[in-house]
Amino acid sequence: MKKVYLGLFGVFALSFSGIAQKNTAKPLNTKKFAPLELKAKPGAINTNKGIILWQNDFSNPGEWATANDPAGTPPHTNGDWTVTTDINAIPVAALKPAAHTTAANGYALIDSDGAGANASQNATIVYTQNIDLTGQPNVLLMFEQSHRRYAESTYVLWSIDGGATWQEVEVNADMNVNTNTTNPAAVQVNLSNEIGGQSQVRIGFKYTGQYDWFWAVDDVKLSTPDDYDLAVSGIYWGSTGAWGARLPYYQIPSAQVTAIDFSGIISNLGALNQDVTFGVQTTGYTGSSAATNITAFTSDTVDCTAAFTPAASNATYTINAGVQSANVDANPADNTVANAASIVVNPNIYARDLDNITSGSYNQGQGFEVGNIFDIYASDDISAIDVYIHPGANVGTEMYVKLYSIDPTTGDFVFVDESAPYTLGANDVDALLTLPLQGGAYTLNAGEPYLVVAGSNGDGGATDDLIVGTCGISEAQTTFYLDLTDNTWYYTTSTPMVRMNFSNASIDENSLLTGFNVYPNPAAGNTTIALSSKVGTDVVLSIVDLSGKEVYTSTAALNGTSQFEINTELFGNGMYMVNVYSNGTKSTKKLIIRN
Repeated sequence: MKKVYLGLFGVFALSFSGIAQKNTAKPLNTKKFAPLELKAKPGAINTNKGIILWQNDFSNPGEWATANDPAGTPPHTNGDWTVTTDINAIPVAALKPAAHTTAANGYALIDSDGAGANASQNATIVYTQNIDLTGQPNVLLMFEQSHRRYAESTYVLWSIDGGATWQEVEVNADMNVNTNTTNPAAVQVNLSNEIGGQSQVRIGFKYTGQYDWFWAVDDVKLSTPDDYDLAVSGIYWGSTGAWGARLPYYQIPSAQVTAIDFSGIISNLGALNQDVTFGVQTTGYTGSSAATNITAFTSDTVDCTAAFTPAASNATYTINAGVQSANVDANPADNTVANAASIVVNPNIYARDLDNITSGSYNQGQGFEVGNIFDIYASDDISAIDVYIHPGANVGTEMYVKLYSIDPTTGDFVFVDESAPYTLGANDVDALLTLPLQGGAYTLNAGEPYLVVAGSNGDGGATDDLIVGTCGISEAQTTFYLDLTDNTWYYTTSTPMVRMNFSNASIDENSLLTGFNVYPNPAAGNTTIALSSKVGTDVVLSIVDLSGKEVYTSTAALNGTSQFEINTELFGNGMYMVNVYSNGTKSTKKLIIRN
């Protein structure tokens, strides 16, 4: 079954002051889709946490027991835990070979993807011997993992009565759909209150899912915590405008430069409370937070007290961040994040994506639109929208871009303008397209948010049709997806590569054609290509097959309407591209021949 990825969707609800909320969306039944993956870098594993009380590397599979729950939710049908020494058994190319510290000695693996679309998993693997933690009130569970996320749930299990009863806590719940951990990733769970001081402790892992991805676990340890151990767990940054959410812009046109706020998500992994200071540095800016006390074994968000406003000129700002305290940290490597973000100030492009395609968004050949909210800080004229076309998109797809404003009373997206239909050629896939709006320049008002999307009416499911590249994670309710099969809006947390373009490109600077039609289409025996222009223009008409071979060409001087009668019996059956070159630009439509 085809794995279709549409991002992580939720109920549509607009979230800024003055906008009425809507709650008309329904959950979207999606499958997986990841036609392009990036190689995950090895994680920085800290193997010297306090005093190790117990450890296991799966080199003796007999010490672990597996079980499946056919009566659980979901009921287990197929796809079990196994202990393997095959470092290439992981089903995701970007995460193999497994780079766990002792992967070659064995590791635990459950492969939901390999079990197939009709299987579900509710499976455990548990250590079969008691662990005595008498006299040890503070205990951390640590392990190395490799994991690709979809809709599954992953849990740590523990028992304090020798396995008679079990408790669980979910891990990896904050991962986004179709994202990978590093290879490997270190996980730390504070179980002091749960198993500290107990004499009959057992540890295990649980996986529930259905046609999801996989989870690999290795090098499990129970350890005492260090007194002082801080980590930067994440950075929350961006500009806050009328939409109400802090939006990170990785490319900012000079006219839209505004204050950028930075916050650090700081974890206190140590056993003692600490006063911490979070800081950010880039060219022309050094920001820091007030001293903030973070309780042991908890996390908190710490805000820089002053915002950063870039210079309104062409420049790239590399963001470095870190956390410090007055104490000597047990693992200083995770106290800093170098190159946490790169912000490019430029003349024309406004982008929320990371400019490094990692996956895509589509609808299995059915109609859809997907795009991002942008806050406008200074009134400016927009004339075009950029979109990156995923390499898996179908040549011959007819697509468009659209601009929406937001009704301040109802919260509805209000259509403003769109491009002329555009047909993807072979050179358009795995490339950035700039499509001008038909109405020319449109003034965006300062203090208002707008939505820009790329979309397609689909081809009825004959092909994958349009696939829009995605890169990065969006905050909920800031990136939106319209399913045209039921005209329902959803939000997605995968950031599509759809951008505002404030250059002066307008429809008048492109093709002077006012009409371009191909009929009948599909064609059997003959077809007519009708071209029209209100002003005189020379055109070149070319028909090429999908290999790029030109099978027909003609030239004409238009001032009104001209028709080209084509004998399709001269060509073989299949799909062709009809290209019209005018005024230095190309217009394309697909032609299906069924003689």
